[in-house]
Amino acid sequence: MLTESEPHYRQPLLKTPFHERARELSQLDSFVPWAGYSTVDVFTSVEQEYFAIRNASSLYDLTPMVKYRISGADALRFLNRLVTRDIRRLGRGRVAYAVWCDDAGHLIDDGTVFCIAPNEYRLCTAERQLDWLRASAIGFDVEIREVTEEVAALAVQGRPQPSFSKPWALPGSSASSPSGTASSRCRALRAPGRERSR
Repeated sequence: MLTESEPHYRQPLLKTPFHERARELSQLDSFVPWAGYSTVDVFTSVEQEYFAIRNASSLYDLTPMVKYRISGADALRFLNRLVTRDIRRLGRGRVAYAVWCDDAGHLIDDGTVFCIAPNEYRLCTAERQLDWLRASAIGFDVEIREVTEEVAALAVQGRPQPSFSKPWALPGSSASSPSGTASSRCRALRAPGRERSR
């Protein structure tokens, strides 16, 4: 039996945990869809924001980025097979940029790899690739699970000052030095109302 409801093609966009604050700060109130979320397109003007990032720093809501939890006894071995970077050098609480290719060496995508704990990593990327990741994991003792809606994400872009994180009052957070941008400290924010399941 059919009931009256929204048409199947109208999917309401999700709001990040930072949506209301972003709306307050947006002078243009210009929002766009990004990977199923409603996000700010421009706060002031493209030119002003470009020069702000080049000369100071900005905080960017990356919550819509696709996030995968990769865990298990072979998590490190799997990631070292998957990406072109040596993940063995990535310490706990650190994040590094990486690219991954198919068996012929063709680039599939790029993103960041976070070392959460021994045998637990988070892969953050722009595109959903769960099927490809699981196919690549055959023969490895790993579990790969999408956790996009469970983990909020903020990125500091530009030149962070040492006092940058103080106004955010994030427990355990600290601003990275400019030299630490390639492999900087990470801090995950649990999205409100989302339970973590292992």
